[in-house]
Amino acid sequence: IFLTEIFLPPPLTPMLATSRTKCAAVQRRVSHTRRVARRASTRRAASTTAASSVLVVNTKGGGHSPIGFWLCKKLAEAGNTVTVMVAGAQDDKGMNKPPFCYFDQLRQLGVTTVWGSPDNIAAAVGAGARFDTVVDNNGKDMSTVGPVIDYAKSCGASQFLFVSSCGVYKTTHTPPHVEGDAVKESAGHVQVEQALASSGLQWSSFRPQYISGYGSNKDCEEWFFDRLTRGRPVPIPGSGWQMSNIAHSEDLGFMIALAVGNPEANGHVFNCVNDKGVTLDGMVHLCAEAAGVKDYKIVHYDPDEVGVEVKKAFPFRPVHFYADPRAARRGLGWGGAHTAEG
Repeated sequence: IFLTEIFLPPPLTPMLATSRTKCAAVQRRVSHTRRVARRASTRRAASTTAASSVLVVNTKGGGHSPIGFWLCKKLAEAGNTVTVMVAGAQDDKGMNKPPFCYFDQLRQLGVTTVWGSPDNIAAAVGAGARFDTVVDNNGKDMSTVGPVIDYAKSCGASQFLFVSSCGVYKTTHTPPHVEGDAVKESAGHVQVEQALASSGLQWSSFRPQYISGYGSNKDCEEWFFDRLTRGRPVPIPGSGWQMSNIAHSEDLGFMIALAVGNPEANGHVFNCVNDKGVTLDGMVHLCAEAAGVKDYKIVHYDPDEVGVEVKKAFPFRPVHFYADPRAARRGLGWGGAHTAEG
């Protein structure tokens, strides 16, 4: 197989539409298992989360947006008063995509949904609004999170939860990454965490990695399904044994929900990830099994040798990059309802 053939972009033909249809069929086949898991974790959230008034500032796009969706859902189901403010405009075309097109589910649970700017939250939620907990699932540095911290103090909140990133960790020779490992001090997320530590608020930070599941608009697994269902070879950079971590957004939203109003979470960083890793080759095997594809080919390559910019050609980092959620297991009593297998 020639490398030019391997890396050909998906053709704009009916075959691609067929691929997406097959992907949808795969998702339907695993939906029953996921519904059972969602019901189980919802019961756990209802029994462990204290009632609070919570504001969630949610990003308008990217991989983190479904975390906010699931967080709001879990909190509302547990009897909390929840407002979610999407950082952007309601008429943005991105609001037609998941998870925003599922916001009716939140409104049916009593969640207030508004749109606005983190620089002027009061204009969106109303002057005089009061909250116990503010969650920032939007900003990446102090220029965007700073105004939200200021608003939290002005609205009477005693707790601030921040959705950070596992990308802040420095490369390690002893994976997985655990809370307390060395981080890139210059990273915007780290500077936010440092500011929160001296803010006077009860605070926690959650560091996600790769995210999948219902409500996601940036599916990590779609790249694999697309190639497998079209009968294309699957090019994997390196040996394929590199470890990674992919987590369902419902489990991550549930983890953060467990911290709301919980003094055990104060001052702690939590790896917001699945509790089991997966190799890059393993992602191919799992997706092939889910799609019912039995005949497939993995092609390993050296990106430098073939002149491929791996960041654009592959959805994962081509190195060991995975974290362990031990702090959430020990401190919050968290456990995920989903696995990489479904």
